[in-house]
Amino acid sequence: MSYRIIIADDEPKIIQLIRQLGHWEELGIEIIAECHDGEQALRCILEKQPDFVLSDIKMPVFDGIELIQKTREHDMDTLFVLLSGYRHFEYARSAIQLNVMDYLLKPIDEKQLNETLDKVCRQVDQLRGQKESHLRLSRFETQKGEEQLAELFWLLIDRQPEDVREFEKMTPRQCNAAYHTQFGRECYQVLCTVSNLSGMLEQKDSLFSEKVTGFIQSCFKDLAVFYYHATFQGHIILLNFNEKDKNEVKEAVSVLYYNIQDLSEAYGNFRLNIGCSSIKYSNRELIKAFLEANATEWGRLIFLGNSVIEYGQLEKLPSFTLADLISPEEESQLLDSLKYLREEELSDLFAEVYKRAGKVNNANPESMNRAFWGMYSKIINSISLGTEQDRFHERYYYAYLEGRNFQQVMKNLYEVLEKFVIEEQQKLKEKLGKPLGEAVKFIKKNYMNQISAEDAAEAGNISTTYLSRLFKSEMKIGFTEYLTKIRMEESQKLLSETNYSIKEIAVMVGYTDEKYYSKLFKKGMGIKPTEYRRLYG
Repeated sequence: MSYRIIIADDEPKIIQLIRQLGHWEELGIEIIAECHDGEQALRCILEKQPDFVLSDIKMPVFDGIELIQKTREHDMDTLFVLLSGYRHFEYARSAIQLNVMDYLLKPIDEKQLNETLDKVCRQVDQLRGQKESHLRLSRFETQKGEEQLAELFWLLIDRQPEDVREFEKMTPRQCNAAYHTQFGRECYQVLCTVSNLSGMLEQKDSLFSEKVTGFIQSCFKDLAVFYYHATFQGHIILLNFNEKDKNEVKEAVSVLYYNIQDLSEAYGNFRLNIGCSSIKYSNRELIKAFLEANATEWGRLIFLGNSVIEYGQLEKLPSFTLADLISPEEESQLLDSLKYLREEELSDLFAEVYKRAGKVNNANPESMNRAFWGMYSKIINSISLGTEQDRFHERYYYAYLEGRNFQQVMKNLYEVLEKFVIEEQQKLKEKLGKPLGEAVKFIKKNYMNQISAEDAAEAGNISTTYLSRLFKSEMKIGFTEYLTKIRMEESQKLLSETNYSIKEIAVMVGYTDEKYYSKLFKKGMGIKPTEYRRLYG
């Protein structure tokens, strides 16, 4: 380990003597500067950051005591050893209160000098160890704090029922302990910023993102406790402020909006909207505030153009539900068209949804938000996306982001779903080969009819024998078993989600004989259809 020292004395002969007497190489000490007055010494200390300084107590400009004081004013913990003539001995002793490590009397003794240097080196080692420990602890606490805060934002976005119930019981103190926040003022508000430059917002190291986070900090630093989180959509901002400052906070939100909007000079025109929740008076209402802010941002579909939109502007607008947009029966058709890759059925269905969306173009944006994401929840719970779920989510969201009104959002959504069906059809063809892919597609589309292996083979333009061989080799199952599997999957859904009788369901999935259907169901599921309904209906 090496150590860096500055020697300061107005007598060159003393410095030369110190150089001769010190065991520098043995102790691992490097002399990085020699100074002849206090001013020069301070300049070198600030520039070169030595581990310790060996300084005469009496020097021109300012003495050793003043040198230590001025060094401490720069928040440096450099160690000092003072040199003193006998007449300055008591003066040197008084310097101990300035954390002087030691002092040496002139004339300098070789043994005493090197014992002191060794002692100082050991103290440097100890201080370095303490600094490293503090640094590791600080990094750990910072990382832990960031992780805790990230958990709060994830709670707002994900909203698992158990987590929500626990959060809504928390006092501000409990919330601060759990999420590394510093809530304690009366008012809470959530802002959601959304931009079609969202890709740049999510990249924390991008210049655009740095600018935006800088604006957030400058706008709220003197008004509120604030926390922000970047997503691919924009930013979620949590504010906690005093009641008396609410008007100033409102003005700060406008300043933030215009500051970000001014970046269009560098990045070209882009969309920007900020949705503001109503003011809440408890940390327990933060989830509600987030939902308000998120829904309020949808107000751009009504007010058009870029703007700051407050939740209060939307409250009196008429509401609607997902069922007004798509009936339960149509919803089932939609999920089937995605599950079984029926492109034409999807197109016909969305033609109706598009018309209805036009009738609610001026409804409450909160209703639009709920219907849009309500449909999303049903879709992802119905189809298997695997590793593609993040990509599907992003495409789904962009259907909203690129829409100018709700009807256009629905048109964009149809294009997203149509693309999904086409891509899945292509994957199926590549996986199974075109003939088998066409046969599987035919079965999924016609399972409710009386179809045979010959019908499926004809759809794939191959012989029945070859189709049977393909099913065995590629699907690891025979044609009849596969058809039964598809019919039983549909049966489970009808039994759990509808009130159709067992006989009606049997017909709906392709069986005219109820008893035969029930026998097949029990064979595949282990229980009768009536028992399945009792358990899952």
